Amino acid sequence: MSASHRLFVCTSCRLPGQEREPRAERGGARLHRNLVERYGPWADREGIIIAPYECLSACARPCAIALRAPGKFTYVFGDATPGETESAIIECASLFRRKDAGFLPRDERPVALQAAILARIPPLELG
Repeated sequence: MSASHRLFVCTSCRLPGQEREPRAERGGARLHRNLVERYGPWADREGIIIAPYECLSACARPCAIALRAPGKFTYVFGDATPGETESAIIECASLFRRKDAGFLPRDERPVALQAAILARIPPLELG
C-alpha cells in the first residue's frame, strides 16, 4: 500500500492568546507532535503520512489540518485542540482513507470536526 494519503498539520498555528515563541510550543506544533507520537505506527500501517506544514492560512480558526490524496476531495479543518481532538482527527483520516472519492458527508465525520470544516476542494480530475 503506498502512502499517497496526507494528513497535513499546520505547525505555525497559535491558539488564542498564545505567544509567538517558542515556535515548538505553538498549538499546531503540539498537535502535530501528539498525532505523530500517538498515531504514527497506525498511520504507517494505513498508508497515511502525518506531515507538518508551516502554514495553512487558517489563522482565524487554529489549529488547522488538511486531508489530501490523489483523485479525492481535499478537506481543510480548523479549531483542533491539542490534547483533545487527536482521536477525532485520526478517525476522520481513517474514514477519508476508506472513501474512494474522499467525500466525507458531515454526519459521517466525527462530531468534533462537523462544524470545524473550512473547505472542501474538488479533486483536479473533476475540473
